[in-house]
Amino acid sequence: MAESNTSSDGAALHGKVAVVTGTSRGVGVGIAHELLRAGATVIGCSRGELPGLPGAEDIAADRAHQWVCDQGNIDSIDGFVTRVVDTFGRIDILVNNAGGTVPTPAVEAVPELVQRIQGAPRAEDEFTRTALFHAFAIQMNLTSPLWFAVRVYRQMRTQSGMGSIINISSGASHPAGSPTLVSYGAAKSGLNHLTRSLAEEWGGHARVNCVALGPTMTDNFQSFVLPSDDPDGREYFAKVPLGRAGTPAEVGRTCVFLCSGAADYINGTTIEIDGGMMPGVLYDAGLKTITDLL
Repeated sequence: MAESNTSSDGAALHGKVAVVTGTSRGVGVGIAHELLRAGATVIGCSRGELPGLPGAEDIAADRAHQWVCDQGNIDSIDGFVTRVVDTFGRIDILVNNAGGTVPTPAVEAVPELVQRIQGAPRAEDEFTRTALFHAFAIQMNLTSPLWFAVRVYRQMRTQSGMGSIINISSGASHPAGSPTLVSYGAAKSGLNHLTRSLAEEWGGHARVNCVALGPTMTDNFQSFVLPSDDPDGREYFAKVPLGRAGTPAEVGRTCVFLCSGAADYINGTTIEIDGGMMPGVLYDAGLKTITDLL
């Protein structure tokens, strides 16, 4: 589980039950590990069966779990949440992390390779393929997180105490726009707005906040974003004031803060974790790996 020498307070979330979506790899795993370090019981989920929460073998078996849930299917979400409540009695924390996309050179003509990498439904016809690509991005980054939040909140409102819901957004949501990531950026912008609206509606039983990520060093980031001629990102990160990517553990520690007693009056906000970069500065660099493959 080692991501960093800095660990979350082992008692900050003691006794809390947390659901984290998208924990097969990457940021979701980092978030889950930090919640575990802070004392929570964590139930991660992924579309495919896994033997356990990745990298959590040294955590007590009764606190680290990995179950199957297809977040694009409302019945799957309902069954997953029901199983969590039946097993652990409550849900205190939801982190809507699952999502993502890949950049495409032209919004109006998505190549088959880009569609395949994203995992969207396939189509031979270019217009159909393009439409399905964008619909899939909006489904997975806006509609499905809303479904998960609504289902979990329906449980939280029946419980004692204040629940915490965190939506994982992106710097692509910035009002300046997100060329090459048009549908993804629109979905994440909607997620930021959704966060504020839900915070205003649900304040009596749950706080809802958002974390917008800049470049974050995961295996997928290294494979699909960093150019092959700049594997360490020396040139890529020259436009990030801190000169590097964030880490999944840093995202996780921000989530721990938002779920802890230290953040009890923070509600409806979006926190940017991007090293202070200006919006849009990395779009061309991020597209280069895809154009090289094409």
